[in-house]
Amino acid sequence: MVDATTAFLGAVVAGITLFLPISITTQKQSTPYRVSGLLNSVPRSAALAVIVAVTVAVLVNTTARPLTGWATATAGALGQLINHFAAHQNSTAEMLTTQNYIDSVFGAVLLGGLGAVVLRRPLPGAAFAVGGVGFFAFGDLAELLDIGTDPFAVLETPPRWLIGVALVMLVISTLHNWSRTEEPKTPRIAVALPMTPILAATVLALVVLAGTEWLGRQYSKLPGESHAIEIGVVVAATIVSATAAAMLLPGRDGAGIYLAVSLTAAVDAVGYAVRPGWSAALLIPLTAAGVVLGIRRPSAASATLLIAGIALFATVTSTTASTVGVAAISAVIALTAGYCCGTARPHYAPSGVLAISALYLPSAVSVMPDRIKGWSDGAPVHDATPGCTALAIVIGSAIGLAALQKLRPRGRPRPREQPDRESLADR
Repeated sequence: MVDATTAFLGAVVAGITLFLPISITTQKQSTPYRVSGLLNSVPRSAALAVIVAVTVAVLVNTTARPLTGWATATAGALGQLINHFAAHQNSTAEMLTTQNYIDSVFGAVLLGGLGAVVLRRPLPGAAFAVGGVGFFAFGDLAELLDIGTDPFAVLETPPRWLIGVALVMLVISTLHNWSRTEEPKTPRIAVALPMTPILAATVLALVVLAGTEWLGRQYSKLPGESHAIEIGVVVAATIVSATAAAMLLPGRDGAGIYLAVSLTAAVDAVGYAVRPGWSAALLIPLTAAGVVLGIRRPSAASATLLIAGIALFATVTSTTASTVGVAAISAVIALTAGYCCGTARPHYAPSGVLAISALYLPSAVSVMPDRIKGWSDGAPVHDATPGCTALAIVIGSAIGLAALQKLRPRGRPRPREQPDRESLADR
């Protein structure tokens, strides 16, 4: 139970780190240009973090002692805490972007080291998944983390107290796993294929980042155009890179990649409406329930249909017009995110780290201009483009999932192969 709590808190800290920038200085110290530079660095730092997290997970996975992963994750959390103290004491407008990159790297080390060890075990693995995907249900985290509404106010995400709590739990879990060892793993994955997850992460992160930044520039040049062709190009590039990454992973582990890129686009299309902090008490259990349901009743087709439903919701309506709509879709997103995690169930721990970290990558939807194009009697004019774009990504991912299942049929392990008995991925 201690390790499960640690896994949850560590994943929450890492997820917030990759999802939001570290800080914005006060208005006297900052300029719109520097603030814009900081915000633009978030998708780039997230892409870097995906590669770092998977690399760390692969390196940790080659060892036979869980202590290596726990100690690595502890070092990542400690580095984050030091960076936050340094930023709080000596932060300047010029250092914001650099501090954000440093924070993302340490968060990636935490995510990769922790994921490499906890995804081998059912309860800690499920807790890690809940913490890793929970931010989808929390909106922009403003209320939950007590962040003010002034865009020039000092922000600290994640806050130092949360990093400190996670660090203490990581130290406890490291001591708890000090002398624990594991059975040697099959050389087919641990030795013969150590580079493929890293290559998969690199391909996915760089292609998605390049495509979304290019689309963002097209919107900046011609904001009044629909950019349907450009959107189609980025959607195609996203599916192709997801397919390449999925095929580089062993077995059917690549299913998590397709679900991740689809879910990210669908949630981006809905938008991250501000939700009260107390809603976490309801959304976290819903996410956990989704994970349990996905483990017991896994179905990639059902997960895809749920994501498609979210995208359709974004296509036909706007959550900004109804509080009930925000609450309902938040519950659906929480359940869907958890269900996708339980359904994906990768056999190889670094594959799981890649799938979860891919959720923090930008999408073709995230770089689109403000979806509220105008106002009439106080009501926003709905734009269906983000929802349609997300739906196109979901359809492309569904085709890729079907091809993956046909090309990688589920088979029984050969007699000499001994899959990790504690893996969350065991079928």
